[in-house]
Amino acid sequence: MLVYLMSRLLIFILLFFTYGCASTGIKQESQLQLDSKDMANVYIYRQPGFMYMGVRAIVKLDGQKLGSLYTKDFVKINATAGQHTLTIAGDPWAGVFGKTNIPMNFEKGKNYYFITGVNSDNVLGSVLGGAIGSAIVGGPFPTQQVNKETFDRLKHN
Repeated sequence: MLVYLMSRLLIFILLFFTYGCASTGIKQESQLQLDSKDMANVYIYRQPGFMYMGVRAIVKLDGQKLGSLYTKDFVKINATAGQHTLTIAGDPWAGVFGKTNIPMNFEKGKNYYFITGVNSDNVLGSVLGGAIGSAIVGGPFPTQQVNKETFDRLKHN
């Protein structure tokens, strides 16, 4: 009886922790929405890698969650013209904390390209120091703005 209850509890816990883990990123760039002439078009690609490959990178604009990325995922968001903060954050449900904030001044009709990857120091900090260690070494997903040519080249690696 105890084994039965423990197995049911384990199934419940696994379902609870995997329920919110779906990514909103897509694997094929061709499936992204068309460019807008009235808003800024922001493309984000998460590079492949072994570390944190099962952890979502959460994409936010001005604190509002707009998507999430696993490895080799794309997200495209449209932003109004003006000053904004693009945030790529770790998934606290997966025990990954920290974020990278990028202040941007978007222009309508213009395309912006970003590449994100994994900060290996964050993985080590998380393993050795948990949430505090992860926060000390910085965001788990360093992100940088790139030009279209670099974006196109890196998305094929």
